Amino acid sequence: MLKSMTAFARTEVSGEWFSSTIELKSVNSKYCEVCIRAPRHLSPLEERIRRLVQERLHRGRVDITIQISAVGVEHPRFEADIELARSYLDAASTLKEKLGLGGALDLFSLLAVFPGVITAKEGEEDLDKTWEALAPGMERLLQEAVSMALKEGEALERDMAARLAQIDEWIKEIQGRSHLYVQEAKKALYERVQSVLKDIPVDEARLAQELAILADRLDITEEIVRAKSHLGQFRSVMSESGPVGRRLDFLLQELFREVNTMTVKSADMAISHIGVEIKGALEKIREQVQNIV
Repeated sequence: MLKSMTAFARTEVSGEWFSSTIELKSVNSKYCEVCIRAPRHLSPLEERIRRLVQERLHRGRVDITIQISAVGVEHPRFEADIELARSYLDAASTLKEKLGLGGALDLFSLLAVFPGVITAKEGEEDLDKTWEALAPGMERLLQEAVSMALKEGEALERDMAARLAQIDEWIKEIQGRSHLYVQEAKKALYERVQSVLKDIPVDEARLAQELAILADRLDITEEIVRAKSHLGQFRSVMSESGPVGRRLDFLLQELFREVNTMTVKSADMAISHIGVEIKGALEKIREQVQNIV
């Protein structure tokens, strides 16, 4: 079953001392890129979150936003960065001396003006507790995202199946027309030779050889066989589970190549018109494939 890279999910999580809202947005991308926006003290958990997302979604640009609000009596511990504070004070003293400024820089001014002097710290034990509370929410979030991705995949599969059925019919038309066109081209060449030579005897053996060469040059049987094979492989891959988007994209490229060769080799107006229709349908399918995991 196909899975789309487009998904959205949102869930809420409650812990002993906090409540959290987690949101996921996913769009198409060549690889699995996970961008996490979370409070600074949760940064040690980002790698766990990233691995969990990559295991479930496989491909796409995935944005995870985590918002946390404290609701209980437990609070994160705070820690002062002595070296950073000293560096700020040294710089402020230099400015005061060089510019002849008055006044004094007190503690509250230091905290207000210079960020990062005091930061919230969460120990390993606290992070484990936080993860225990967040993990079930992440699972619900990813289940919802996967469910939406599968529904989108079903819609994409129905659309592509309908277009593939139409392409099958067009290929049959080309196959029927190709035999007729070769005969028409051989007849036209024969009549042209007769018209040019008029009363001059025609070397029938040489003419037959030239007609055979012409028929071989115009024959697109191999391209038709390969195109049908690619269509069958495309349907087979669509029915598989797991990431299939790249293989589908490759098969589309091969189909484009075969159809283009048909229209060039045959030089038949009717086949060219059908070829344009097939390329248009393949381009529509390609747009859909870009969203498939």
